[in-house]
Amino acid sequence: MKIKQVFDGIFQTIFWLWNLTFLSIVYLGILPVIGVPLVMATIDGIIPLEFSLTMAATSAVPTVCTVIGASRFSKQPLELMRWFYGVEAPLFLLCLLRLFLLRELTPASYQIIATIALCIAAFSVEMLYGYLGKKENVQNISDSQTSHNKQHRFFRLIGEKRSAWLQLGCHSLMLVVGIWAATLLMYYAVPVALYTLYGFFTVVIEFFKFTWVSAFWDIFIYGAWVWGLIWIPLWFILFGLTCSLFVVMPSLYGFLYIHSGRKIWQSFAAQYGKNKALIGSLGVIAAWLAIFSALQQQPQVAALKMLATPPANDAVRQTLLAKSDMIRSGLVNAYLSPYRYLSTVGENNHIYEIYKNSFNLPDGAAQTVQNSYNFLMSPFLYQGSSADVEKAEKLYGEFFDTELQKGDREAVKHAVQSTSNREEVKAGLLNVNQEKVWLQSQEVTVKENGDWADVQLYEVYKNQTSNFQEVFYYFSLPESAAVTGVWLGDTDDLNKRFVFTVSPRGAAQRVYNQQLVQRVDPALLEQIGPKQYRLRAFPIPAKRELIQTNGPTEMHLWLTYKVMRQPQGWAMPVLAEKRNIFWNKNTRRTIAGKEVKYKGKEARETWLPLFLPAVAQQPLAAQQAVLPGENIISAKPLADANYSLPQGKKFAVILDTSRSMAAQKKEVKETFEWLKANAAGKNAVDLYVPNAAGMPPKFVENVRNFEAAKVTFYGTVQLKDMLQQFAQLRGDKSYDTVFLVSDRHSYELPDDRKPKVSISAPLWTVHLGGLPPGYDDATLKAIQDSGGGVATDIKEAMQRVATTAASGKSTVSVVDGYAWSYAQTPQSKKTAKSPAVAELKDTGNEGFKPIAARQLIMALSKQRSSNQLTQLDAMHAVAKNFKVVTPYSSMIVLVNDEQREQLKQAEAKSDRFDREVESGKEQLSKPNNPLNVSGVPEPEEWLLLAVGAIGLLAVVLRQRRAKMVG
Repeated sequence: MKIKQVFDGIFQTIFWLWNLTFLSIVYLGILPVIGVPLVMATIDGIIPLEFSLTMAATSAVPTVCTVIGASRFSKQPLELMRWFYGVEAPLFLLCLLRLFLLRELTPASYQIIATIALCIAAFSVEMLYGYLGKKENVQNISDSQTSHNKQHRFFRLIGEKRSAWLQLGCHSLMLVVGIWAATLLMYYAVPVALYTLYGFFTVVIEFFKFTWVSAFWDIFIYGAWVWGLIWIPLWFILFGLTCSLFVVMPSLYGFLYIHSGRKIWQSFAAQYGKNKALIGSLGVIAAWLAIFSALQQQPQVAALKMLATPPANDAVRQTLLAKSDMIRSGLVNAYLSPYRYLSTVGENNHIYEIYKNSFNLPDGAAQTVQNSYNFLMSPFLYQGSSADVEKAEKLYGEFFDTELQKGDREAVKHAVQSTSNREEVKAGLLNVNQEKVWLQSQEVTVKENGDWADVQLYEVYKNQTSNFQEVFYYFSLPESAAVTGVWLGDTDDLNKRFVFTVSPRGAAQRVYNQQLVQRVDPALLEQIGPKQYRLRAFPIPAKRELIQTNGPTEMHLWLTYKVMRQPQGWAMPVLAEKRNIFWNKNTRRTIAGKEVKYKGKEARETWLPLFLPAVAQQPLAAQQAVLPGENIISAKPLADANYSLPQGKKFAVILDTSRSMAAQKKEVKETFEWLKANAAGKNAVDLYVPNAAGMPPKFVENVRNFEAAKVTFYGTVQLKDMLQQFAQLRGDKSYDTVFLVSDRHSYELPDDRKPKVSISAPLWTVHLGGLPPGYDDATLKAIQDSGGGVATDIKEAMQRVATTAASGKSTVSVVDGYAWSYAQTPQSKKTAKSPAVAELKDTGNEGFKPIAARQLIMALSKQRSSNQLTQLDAMHAVAKNFKVVTPYSSMIVLVNDEQREQLKQAEAKSDRFDREVESGKEQLSKPNNPLNVSGVPEPEEWLLLAVGAIGLLAVVLRQRRAKMVG
């Protein structure tokens, strides 16, 4: 009797002391420090509701279990321990794992978590209500069951028989879960028991060495003795109790669940017979195991295997395309494996390290223990290596012809969002969600100057995050437009804004990227295509959530350009892509002096109108500008009748067969029908069909023999690779013009390779479906140097080619309704009196010269030079003189002398024009691998860690006191 009383006292002490200690820590520390910010982040939509609910459950479990323990089992110490080890401890541990360790759940991990939660619920029902079937002639029912045999209303509602079968099924799974969980926990309980025992004696020894006195003394000196007296004992009590409880938990947990499952099975068998009980239990277990086995087949294994070798023919390509969903699922799973799994199988070595260091096991024995652990943890381990992340991203781009973060943005967004760490999700989720900076206001002003105008775009940005952010625009302007300035400011004061510098493209890019790291204000405006530009500005001041300072709260940006008048009016920048910035109905917009209000979807999607109507509508007139070096640029307006189609020429057409072209099948068919009807009859048109890796390119001598409907669009082929395949296949054939028919390809996929491709004929890229955001410099150089251009349909491209040829050798380009010509020496008096030149207005008009300078640079780019750097410097000198952006010269805004010195040094280097491909893609923050360790602390080191934690607390308190004094 006395022994029973002793154990009853121990059981009561364990339950109440642990719960009261933990409740003190939860309500005094965890909820204020972690809970409140987590709820705020959930309200803001940054973190899923699931994590706030898990946080609430983590706090509620000890509270509710304490209340139930006091009301139902206070006089039954043994039942109190069953309640603690069977319900409270595993449920609390499950909540902690979900909150702090598990991120995005996979189907396999969902099955395990849901099954454990179901078994915990079933065990609690068994304790509170007993067996749900008839109680007559049923043996082995505990006193607690018979005392609480009144069924819950829910069980009465579904019926006694259904309740009994449901309970049998749940308790059958309890047998499986009990064995699995107990075995898994045993891997940790054994070394914890060793550490606890060894650590206890170490603590006693170290205590009398008094090494801990200095840390405690700092706490008392800096006025934190009250908190020290409260928190330190609480943490030590909780740590000691948790370690001791964890040692016995595996055996008790397994015993309780196996015992409960056996008891319910016997009760059911007594009522319905052993055969039904056996069939029911085995059926549930077999079904669960079948589902478990099916879910262990991770999709990336098959996907990576299918794409290991490039397909060698169209039949294999078609087979792979038919399995696109499976391949997509596998590649995305591999890419997001750090978010979906705790570790890879190969990198999970913590059990090996624990047992090797704790028990001095040989490598083979320790690895055997690790392998057995991996088998039990397989739903949470990735079947592959960490290198699969980059491999999957590369294969995704090669197969789907787009960058993975774009193609599966929602999946990436959800994976990165699946964390309870508020700051971590901001650094990751917003990288792909891109709603970091709000466009507070926008103002467009136009100053007309006859046939051309000065346009200014003024925007104000407000950061919506607590971190510095970068605004990122891809946009296009008419090919003849000239960008003349970009400025940054903290306010709307024009006199205080930071001015730009025209610099070689490579030097400007390097300095800008250096300033991003140093978090100093720069802005960079680059031309990355004949019409395409990229604008970046950093840093947008962080949002002030708590602390108010006198620093800037917003960023102001001004952009100016000159543009020729077109029939529709004045062309506005056309947005190709934006990153980090967004606008809505609350954005204030003033366009040409008038306030503009957008609503709904239009307010979220519209950046600027395509055109602003011109006030003056007089007929277009010819223009001329005399630039330094006796260079003359002339612009002659063209009527519809001036445009023509080519005749008697020899053309090469290159067809992009990348996968994204499948979305343009209709346009591809129409393009080749137009070629056959309007070009092939009067010109010789050969077709080249480049291919992705695995299949050789094809040559079709006459485009009339080509059937566009039979093309298989597969994989990805970069533009420069198409040109390389074309150069290899054409041999000694020569062409008057080369047309490359593609789509709005992904700018993120090109790399910095610079293959040597010599295109003697003008290269025209025809982009069906719209222009791409930009080109890598190798492709852009091929287009510019050859005298080619870009267009969005084949008819426009051929008209410009034919009209340029018909306009004379001095014609630089035919674009935006004008024929632009270049002459290096002044016209003779005789020529000057000719009617054509008599129409020219000039000259001396300084405002038109930046537009003319753009055409001069284009003319210079077509000239062959043995010294390329000298030629680039000459073109840059023109851009710098007239303050314009070109494919070779960028604008960078600098704010201090250190930046200017860095730019000066970069401009002096021989690689000042070498620019890297930048996609604007941001690196996602990846979680650490919790199951990979480099070593395990020795037992005596645990005390040092505890003392170090106390010391850290003292330092924090000291710093806090210093700030208060300051």
